[in-house]
Amino acid sequence: MSQRKNYFIAKGMQSKFAGTILLLVFLITVITACNIYVLASFFLNTKATINEGQTAETMMKLFIVDLWPRLLLLILVNVIIIFIVSIMYSHQIAGPAYKLEKSINRIAGGDLTFEIHLRKNDNLKELATAVNTMLAKFRETIASAKTLSDDISEKLKVLGSDEKLALLAKSADSLREKIAMFKIVKDIPESSEKTTENPDSSGTI
Repeated sequence: MSQRKNYFIAKGMQSKFAGTILLLVFLITVITACNIYVLASFFLNTKATINEGQTAETMMKLFIVDLWPRLLLLILVNVIIIFIVSIMYSHQIAGPAYKLEKSINRIAGGDLTFEIHLRKNDNLKELATAVNTMLAKFRETIASAKTLSDDISEKLKVLGSDEKLALLAKSADSLREKIAMFKIVKDIPESSEKTTENPDSSGTI
């Protein structure tokens, strides 16, 4: 396979993704700076101040003893914030990807009666649009093939029961069965059919 030379293909999606990564890096930088400031302020306001009688080992022990609960709390807060931001962004990709996977499985099962609708901030909208266009063309093609197949079957019935025509009629029936595997019209719920067939008779006569 040839190496892809153009790395900026889906400009909208890639720009949004790059912007989100930069925003996440900026957020982590701000959080880290705040953590360093809080820890340094607390450390300087405690007994762990620099004087002539203290060694580096003594200061490190004081730092660990006095600050480890606060350090653990800050790390926990950082992890929670980054996790929430990651989930919020990944949902804009994972949700559409899951919906597209389900839609492709429905198409593989012969169901062409639907369209894919994504939310406003979701990614992969271009792919969803392409799949919807493909579904529309599939429905149009299957409908035309069904019309032609029905027409061929009717004409073969009129022509008679010749052996060659019988083989052709068998092939036409097989083609109709294959076409019937694809569903291009939504089923009408039974409640809607009853409402249509039996309208409310309580009106004024």
